[in-house]
Amino acid sequence: MQKKLLLCFICAIYVLPVFANDAYHHYPGVFVGTTHNKNTFFTTVGLEYEYRTSSSTGVGLAYEHISDYHDGAGADLLALQLFYHPNTHIKLGLGFGQERIGGHHARNDTFYRLSAAYEYHVEPFEIEPTVDFDVMNGDTSVAIGIAIVMPF
Repeated sequence: MQKKLLLCFICAIYVLPVFANDAYHHYPGVFVGTTHNKNTFFTTVGLEYEYRTSSSTGVGLAYEHISDYHDGAGADLLALQLFYHPNTHIKLGLGFGQERIGGHHARNDTFYRLSAAYEYHVEPFEIEPTVDFDVMNGDTSVAIGIAIVMPF
């Protein structure tokens, strides 16, 4: 599944128009936050990348590690997202991904993601308070945190 997500991401970047008016197209970042599921909070860290195809659209890839999730087994999430920027500060995302649960009996589950962020532009960085809603097998997890992004 991870290879399929990566292949979709590469194809999307290749075929989408790259004639945006923005000065920057690449938006790599680091995410730190917490994930809430079933009345418990878990530390979440991750990496994210967005390629802006225009001033209002982008495609992105996110990796997150949730420590002690699933009874201490931990989980790694990989998500492919499409982003819409209605203005210079708001970012809305919709995507899907795969959660790999660690431990002795590792397994993979597919999830769907809805996300929102507010972008504070502090040159040369962007500071983005972010909330992600992940739905998997009828269960919803909420990740809240902050992303530090350095566009180029």
